[in-house]
Amino acid sequence: MAEDSNYETHSADRRPAARRRVLLPGLIVYAHGAFTCDCTIRNLSASGARIYANQHLQFPNRFYVINIRDGLAYDARVVWSDGAGVGIKFEATVTLSSNPDAAPGYLRRLWLAKVPR
Repeated sequence: MAEDSNYETHSADRRPAARRRVLLPGLIVYAHGAFTCDCTIRNLSASGARIYANQHLQFPNRFYVINIRDGLAYDARVVWSDGAGVGIKFEATVTLSSNPDAAPGYLRRLWLAKVPR
């Protein structure tokens, strides 16, 4: 058991920013919006997240993850995968709610379709 806690400590030490535990609805998007998949964002930091997809996926090199609650789209890439969970690094963050011109239109449309009213 001690080895597992050491592994967690070393893994956390390699992260550029501390992650906080969350439970947020998300949407994985790629191919210019042609493919979408619901996901759950479980850990979140300024530089990355741990997500769980509702189905097994082969991720492309770059894709977006939309944080439904906060109205943010993360331009992301996979850093690691353990089967169910996927660790992603954010290359850029786009605000969908306050500046519609900053994001591709399809991301804003997908977010608006999912956001609770």
